[in-house]
Amino acid sequence: MNQCPECGQKRQADEYRCLNCGCFYSQLDEILAAEEAEQYRTSIKGRLNAIRTADHPKQALFDELSSIKKNTSGKTFFTLWVIFAFIFALIVSVL
Repeated sequence: MNQCPECGQKRQADEYRCLNCGCFYSQLDEILAAEEAEQYRTSIKGRLNAIRTADHPKQALFDELSSIKKNTSGKTFFTLWVIFAFIFALIVSVL
């Protein structure tokens, strides 16, 4: 929290109380705001926004896909492969 919730005065360094009105700053608000920002950053919407606003979107997309591949287990890849194979088999049998 960079401003006082009561008067809007800019916060001075590590003060726990506003110098203008005496209102206490809430550290819980800071923790919650940081957690919310981290949650947004790791969400699909946040990741897509980061790729879209990057200087080099292709490289950002490649980096994002690489990190997804690195953080995904073998069981997940096998499950996705089975699902795609099943869908492919259904489509081929209909045609």
